[in-house]
Order: sequence, then structure tokens, then C-alpha cells
Amino acid sequence: MKILKWVGIIVLVLGATAFTLFMIYVNPMMQKMKKTSVVNYDKDLTIVLGGGGNSGILTSDSLVIVIDTKMGDAAEQLSKKVKELAGSKPILVINTHFHSDHTGGNKFYKGQTIIAGGNYTKEEWTKQNGDEALPTQWLKDKMDIKMGSDTVTLFNIGKNVHTASDIVVYLHKRKMLFTGDIVLNKQTPALLGVADPDGYMYTFDMLPKLFDIQKIVPGHGEIGGIELIDNFRQYFVDMKTAATDDSKKDELVAKYKDWGQLPFFMSPGATIKVFKKKMQQ
Repeated sequence: MKILKWVGIIVLVLGATAFTLFMIYVNPMMQKMKKTSVVNYDKDLTIVLGGGGNSGILTSDSLVIVIDTKMGDAAEQLSKKVKELAGSKPILVINTHFHSDHTGGNKFYKGQTIIAGGNYTKEEWTKQNGDEALPTQWLKDKMDIKMGSDTVTLFNIGKNVHTASDIVVYLHKRKMLFTGDIVLNKQTPALLGVADPDGYMYTFDMLPKLFDIQKIVPGHGEIGGIELIDNFRQYFVDMKTAATDDSKKDELVAKYKDWGQLPFFMSPGATIKVFKKKMQQ
């Protein structure tokens, strides 16, 4: 009976701890993610921040492009706005990667073209998102699309970064890059599955050489300039240092206390664990 009593106490303590962590960290983050704000960048480009991953709607006389379709209620509201802007014009959906906060609205675009990175298998995508969100076209390398006076380039990074097949989208006339979760603004990354810090660092160096970037729409967070890449690169540099030098860990972790994060999952501590694991391989 004493054993059962102690088991019950432990279960209650663990439950209370989990609930406390949820209320302190997870719930505020989820509520923040649900909120959206609309940036009418110019007459042909609307950027919708939040509601999952950041999204872009680019219109022309013959086509409407949607970059990432959000999740939950925000995904449905985005689809209504897109269809209102499109009218009878075809819609092209681009998924920067296969996480559901960026693909949750794919189901609202049945009959339209949905493009995603070609390094995923159908089985991997379906496991993440189900059959409703499945792309209709897989991009292995690069694609250019003419949109009025602008050209839109889709580029598959082609190696493990945030996922196995991240796509960036570059609007040439606007010198604007949609990065998906390869770049975040004041939010720590979730390094799950095949996510690789070395892939991030490679991409941070490669993107400015590949494109003339003046504006960045990150996967999460506010729109910024090229400094977003520099800031996110520095985060990885600092976490690698923290993983190798315990005397600097507390100071380096504290630099990012105002960044969005979740303990054990999306935090400086979680990133440091990934670096330590890589060093042991």
C-alpha cells in the first residue's frame, strides 16, 4: 500500500509539473502562433504573418502564388483570402517544407498545383500531414516562374537543413526571400529528425551568394533584412561554443532569453544537446 501511495504522489507531482510547464511555456507560445497580422507590401504582394508559418500571396494577371498555407483557423481564413484574390485564375501553392504549421491549409486547394521539395518520400509526407495535404509536384532543384513584371525562383536547398527538403522562394524585383524555417526572427529552432546545424551554416553562407537579398520573410517572426541571416547564424555559432565550453554556456544562453522558445524542444538547451550529439558521432 505504501508503494501505491508513493506512486500516486509521484504521478500527481509529474502531472502538476507538466501542467505548470504547459501553462508557462507551451500555451503562451501556441496562442502567439495562432495570431495573424496582414502586411499589404504592395498592390500584388500580401504577407500574412503568424497563424502557423508566415505566408505570402503574390498575384498577377494570370496566376496567384501562395507560399505556405498555415494551420488551423488561420489556414482556412488564408484560403478564403487567396480565393477572393484569385477569382477564376489558377492558384499555385508552394510549401517551404513539410511541417504542418506550414502545410495545414493544403486541403483547401484541391485541384490546384501544390509544389514541395523533392527529397521527401510520399510516405514521409503523408506521415507528417496525411493524404489531404499531399503535393502534386515535387521540386528536385530549381524553378523560375514569371509573375507579371517579376520572376519568382523556387530553390530546393538539396541537403538536410531544417528538414530533408527545404525550399526557399525569391522574388527578384522585390529582392525578397521567403526562407521557411531555415531562418527565424527571434525564435529558437526546433532541431528534430534530420535537422542539421551544419546544413544551416552551409545555407547561411550560400543564400546571399545565390540571391541579392534586401528583405527576408522568415518562417516565424517579423519581416526583416539580411541581418536576420546574420542573427540566426550567430545563434548557431554561440550554441556550438556553449556546447564545447561550459564556462561560457550561461552567458551565451542568456543572450537569447527574449527569443521565443519551448524547454526541451525548441530552446538554446535543445540546440546545445544537438551539437553535443554531433560531436560524439
